[in-house]
Amino acid sequence: MRHQGGRTAAAKERGLGVGAQTPASTLLKICMGLRASQALFVAVKLGIADLLAHGAMTSDELATATGTHAPSLRRLMRALVALGVFTEIENDRFSLAPSGELLRSGSPGSQRSAVLFLVGAVRWGCWSDLLGSVRSGEAAADRVLGMPLFDYYACHQEESLIHDEAMGAFSTAFATALLEVYDLSRYRCAVDVGGGSGQFLAEILRAHPQLAGVLYDLPHVVARATPVLTAAGVNDRCTVEAGSFFETVPTGGDLYLLKNITHDWDDTRAEAILSKCRKVMSVHATLLVLDRLLPDRAECGRNVDAYLIDLEMLTLAPSGRERTRREMEMLFSHAGFALTNVLATASSLCIFEGRPA
Repeated sequence: MRHQGGRTAAAKERGLGVGAQTPASTLLKICMGLRASQALFVAVKLGIADLLAHGAMTSDELATATGTHAPSLRRLMRALVALGVFTEIENDRFSLAPSGELLRSGSPGSQRSAVLFLVGAVRWGCWSDLLGSVRSGEAAADRVLGMPLFDYYACHQEESLIHDEAMGAFSTAFATALLEVYDLSRYRCAVDVGGGSGQFLAEILRAHPQLAGVLYDLPHVVARATPVLTAAGVNDRCTVEAGSFFETVPTGGDLYLLKNITHDWDDTRAEAILSKCRKVMSVHATLLVLDRLLPDRAECGRNVDAYLIDLEMLTLAPSGRERTRREMEMLFSHAGFALTNVLATASSLCIFEGRPA
């Protein structure tokens, strides 16, 4: 026993003990990320959470329901138990953990579409060619998908729907975060530029009955907006317009919203979008850009999400990027705005407030 204890102590000294954090374990933890994300993706794709919503099931029962190989499915389930998604309540009988509850279809706060979006085939393929993007400075999407990402969505209805559903899931949290720190009571008409299927704008209109709204995005995107706006009870206060923000932006708003838009584009095209907004805005209107804020200097353990999303823009978007405050100030200035405030929120997004200069 003494010898075993000595070996354990020595192992801990070398950083091999349970829970030890060493330079090597930090690297291995990063490498393991792809394994965990793909295990989660497979469980979501198979609809495991929806099956377990009716009660605990064995791997044999789950395999029959999903048309999979039972022993292999059991291995998947055990891994996801260890990751905190499911619970093994007895030998080979599984139920939902709290995180697993969020993978159910249609449940409040469901993250099902977010998982399909973040680690599905489109992003998985593009991230696999990150090296090509670092070498060339060009989006991997063009090489992997054969066309720019948004063109791909326009041609692939299923992937476009996954994107829109994920954006809707994210938008609820982003709208809540905005409303917690920014007072919208003085505004009368909010124009959501590139607003997708309308979930973000719907949450804002629901919180502010004095507001009317204009939802603006590409035709195939806003075609899915009516059910979203109707479910939120704001359809009578929201106009839906289709078009490209590179060509025009709706008039008449005193508040213009751009959520997760500028980071999709290089400076030239991001400025072009903001300039289209400036062209139709009165001197009393306000521009709110919601995007991530990069600090001037990177530090270990801080702003990890923002830096990884910045890499995602490198792989997916046409020269898209996250920006520092100074870079955003330049963007605003070139488009005719003054950056008047930057507010942190409880989400990963900051609010960049602009007024016509």
